[in-house]
Amino acid sequence: MTRNATSAGHEASNAGWLDLHFESSRPEYEAALRAVGISKGWSVLDAGCGSGGFLPHIAELVGAAGSLTALDLAPENVEMADALLAATAPGAPARAHVGNVLALPFADATFDCVWSANVMQYLTPAEFRQAAAEAGRVLKPGGLYAVKEFDSTSLQIRPIDYGIFTRFMAARMETFRKKGVLGTDCGSRLPALLGDAGWEIVRRRGWMVERWAPAGIHTRNYLRDLLSYFASVAADYDLPSDDHRYWRDLAGAPDRLLESPEFCYREFFTVVVCRLEGA
Repeated sequence: MTRNATSAGHEASNAGWLDLHFESSRPEYEAALRAVGISKGWSVLDAGCGSGGFLPHIAELVGAAGSLTALDLAPENVEMADALLAATAPGAPARAHVGNVLALPFADATFDCVWSANVMQYLTPAEFRQAAAEAGRVLKPGGLYAVKEFDSTSLQIRPIDYGIFTRFMAARMETFRKKGVLGTDCGSRLPALLGDAGWEIVRRRGWMVERWAPAGIHTRNYLRDLLSYFASVAADYDLPSDDHRYWRDLAGAPDRLLESPEFCYREFFTVVVCRLEGA
């Protein structure tokens, strides 16, 4: 199994990884979710919920009069999401399901909003269009489709050697191209992709997660895991031997970077809110 993968085989999607990343980026993630425009009493689907990081906040937004449904491909993530829902929204109409965004197990016109975060990176262009069509099918007329994704072309981790990091990221993007999937650099392309799939863009916004020295505990925990993950996948890339050695050494002693007064971490993501044209 690829490191940080679920039983569904997707990299960087198991609960431990997702929880570390969510806590590191919580203020920006929750602000981005609030900006979608979810209202009290709405019925919302989190399509690709992972371990459920966004679910408590969605439950808060829809309130007791609303309903919340979560779906993920990995049974172990759904189990954790269900437990989180039970703990944070007791008595509320909320449930997590095992399922696929390409064939949602819900009736037509069920939801006021479909929220989908960090899912599209795993899909081919054809699968993206299918997932968007499925979201449109289960949305009520005029309902909102809100899609969040990274644009890793803006990822920065200082003071990592710039040349080594650039070569690594280029090799990483090439693996996505070879697989035929949209990849973690698709965030800024979402408006065009959704427009081509027949969606009207209501609003779009980019969000920067920026952390400076001294690194806080959540940032430290996430970056330690991220650097270890990068080192593990770098071993499969066609990189100079000195680059491989650099990543191994960094993964073995990540605090050398995290404790640097020059430390800075930046990650960029976009959220696009849309509705079907003519709805």
